[in-house]
Amino acid sequence: KLGVPCELRVSSAHKNTDQTLNLIAEYEGEGIPTVFVSVAGRSNGLGPVTSGNCSFPVINCPPVSGEWGPRDIWSSLRVPSGLGCTTVLFPEAAALAAAQILALSDHVIWARLKANQHNNWVALKLADKKVKAQQAL
Repeated sequence: KLGVPCELRVSSAHKNTDQTLNLIAEYEGEGIPTVFVSVAGRSNGLGPVTSGNCSFPVINCPPVSGEWGPRDIWSSLRVPSGLGCTTVLFPEAAALAAAQILALSDHVIWARLKANQHNNWVALKLADKKVKAQQAL
């Protein structure tokens, strides 16, 4: 929707730490503006390990499901000191936050975000007008 380039990768900070660190290093050396979105359930080590080993923004987006879901979120919220990863609950919010970060250095993404905001504003105005017209009946 916003035309933000995206790569999906699979790694585990707990089960294969070396692979995770090597993957992070690949992106660190490219010189391309990057945002990591860490999707890790249960005890989220992926987001904090990524944040502690790179200079890019890291957004945790833990999948909330099952009996333990609400409790699993705490490992994404209470991260070790000195780490700058943030946490959102919905994939759409993570994607939007990543786009907003990348828009700081990409005018095309910035323009698409502005157009998206404008479209949301127009949709709200139209919905308000429709509700108001229905009340008049």
